[in-house]
Amino acid sequence: MSAFDDHQREIIAGFLAGRKREYRTISGWISRVVKLNSWGLQEYCDDITQDVLLKVYDNLREGRLEFAASLKTYVYRIAKFTCVEYLRRYSSRRKREGPLIEVASNDNPERDMVSKEEKKTLWRIYRLMSAECRQLWKMVFWDNLSYSQIAEKTGIKEGTVKSRFARCKQKAILLGRKLTEKEGLL
Repeated sequence: MSAFDDHQREIIAGFLAGRKREYRTISGWISRVVKLNSWGLQEYCDDITQDVLLKVYDNLREGRLEFAASLKTYVYRIAKFTCVEYLRRYSSRRKREGPLIEVASNDNPERDMVSKEEKKTLWRIYRLMSAECRQLWKMVFWDNLSYSQIAEKTGIKEGTVKSRFARCKQKAILLGRKLTEKEGLL
């Protein structure tokens, strides 16, 4: 057993024992991933982080971690897939129930205007994305398909679907930044 494995085991033991140092280490890894992968769901970052902490704790306590990858990679993967679950849940709920906030024009016109501007920006980003990205996003968010279902439907490996989705997401984030900077919204 290498020192690297011993260090990972120490972090796991400390985390499971509730030691602050190890908790902060794992929590920091999770926070970084959640902040990067919760595009459009910033108000849920704390909830997502807590869900990931609970999943990691349960998995480590039950011994589900195989040391095929580092502990940090393992935690990152759980955090990333939990973010995707939230994005799916949010988009499917929104599709069923409509917009989360419906504001009467006499209630708060400024908030109503911001909400409309955000929606316009999101649709502009969607239209500016490549056809491949639009199709992938449609399958993930509107059709609520899993990566494996998309892979089966398109004949592409599941890992390729995941990496394409991640690239499309990064492109969308950059497009959003460019659009908001161009329009002076930041």
